[in-house]
Amino acid sequence: MAAWRTKWVREKRDIALRLGSGGCGGSYGEAAIILCAVLSAMAAEVWPGRGLDRKRFVELLKQFAPANLQATRVSVPLLIGYLRKLEKEAERDLLRNSFMNYSDSRVLTGEEVDKSEREILELCNTLSTSELRKFSYANLLYEEIRSGYVHQYQPGERADSWPMTQKSNANISYVNVSLVGERDRRIHFHLRWISELVIHIAEEVDKISKNIPLPQPSKWWVDG
Repeated sequence: MAAWRTKWVREKRDIALRLGSGGCGGSYGEAAIILCAVLSAMAAEVWPGRGLDRKRFVELLKQFAPANLQATRVSVPLLIGYLRKLEKEAERDLLRNSFMNYSDSRVLTGEEVDKSEREILELCNTLSTSELRKFSYANLLYEEIRSGYVHQYQPGERADSWPMTQKSNANISYVNVSLVGERDRRIHFHLRWISELVIHIAEEVDKISKNIPLPQPSKWWVDG
């Protein structure tokens, strides 16, 4: 079993974390670009082709991320924000009252409020699987961090580069922001979580190195 990917990824991870800690004038952005580029590179090796970047990025996390990192977990605060914009008040209020019964000023972590797809559908079955998967950590990491930094050198509108909590065990947390007439929350992906993700995935891809590239799935997970 060739393990060169894991070695290569560890080297990139170490560079990213040094930049994220301020080395060479670096910041969260530089670290996130490197870590997400590593994930994109592995996804492209497993499922080569054009026009697939988001789908295979998310698929990589779905198939190879360890269960304890919960890459398919759904961001409830961002899902609620989406429902508010669509004026789906019944679904929004149901989710908010069930999963986010906290003060607007409370600094929340993903462990406190985010749920599995199954838990949300059991409560609110009017939502589609494809809708929920757009708010999975895997998809949000691609859209808000990977794409945000690559195309605009900043996170997307639903994410933030600065955490409001320094809890050492926080993987995902939320930044409280004020909008016109109401409060909102943006997601923050802690670098420790992303760095663990890239190492574990590299180890898993190394295990199947003789079998890649893999055939494309008949339906990509993110599509529902």
